[in-house]
Amino acid sequence: MSAPDVVQIGPVTLIHGDAQEVLADYRGAADLLCTDHPYRLTSGGRGQTDGKTMTGIFDPEDYDNSGDLMVMAEWNRTGGPIYRALKPDADAYVMVNDKNLMLAAGAFLGAGFKFHNLLVWDKHGPTPNRWYMKHLEFVLYLWKGKGRPIRNLGSKQLFRADRPGLGNHKTEKPVALMRHYIENSSEPGDVVLDPYMGSGTTLVAAIEAGRAGLGIEIEREHFDTACRRVREALT
Repeated sequence: MSAPDVVQIGPVTLIHGDAQEVLADYRGAADLLCTDHPYRLTSGGRGQTDGKTMTGIFDPEDYDNSGDLMVMAEWNRTGGPIYRALKPDADAYVMVNDKNLMLAAGAFLGAGFKFHNLLVWDKHGPTPNRWYMKHLEFVLYLWKGKGRPIRNLGSKQLFRADRPGLGNHKTEKPVALMRHYIENSSEPGDVVLDPYMGSGTTLVAAIEAGRAGLGIEIEREHFDTACRRVREALT
């Protein structure tokens, strides 16, 4: 891939490039990781291989990415570069679904992270599935170095927030969810890292929380969307 395109917008650095390559230049740069790692989804149907055989409420069109919905990042290649990009004492929030939970945990714990807790996002609207409809996603809450308590000790494992519309990204997460984690595990002015920033939700949440941001995105369309959303959040 060509040299990364770096855009600075206020306290936020946005980089168009491959996170595995870019992170090598940002060792010890961030105070907190908050990311929705790109992982492969399946449609929960019966024996399909192309994600197109289910119909009605089980139609996988909006939630199956067994095709080319996004560029995947293999779990076993991601933990180490992220670990090294964080400062000696740092927390990490990694979003994952149920089928990728063990793979993700193995990758990040193997890279040196320690496990704090398993958090849950209740997105209200269920994802159709033949083996119980899914309305939850999971968050690995990890730490590096010295652990520190969250700022709001009244926070529970479960956080409820409606899924946003799909206008910016097919797997977009709520700003409120990311802001909740950012405010609990960082201080004003800290740098929040999202190496798979997609349409920039984590960076928008960082701005709203008074933090700086460092985001990386490999797909140009999503990178441009993230730049637009960050500019809008700062106006």
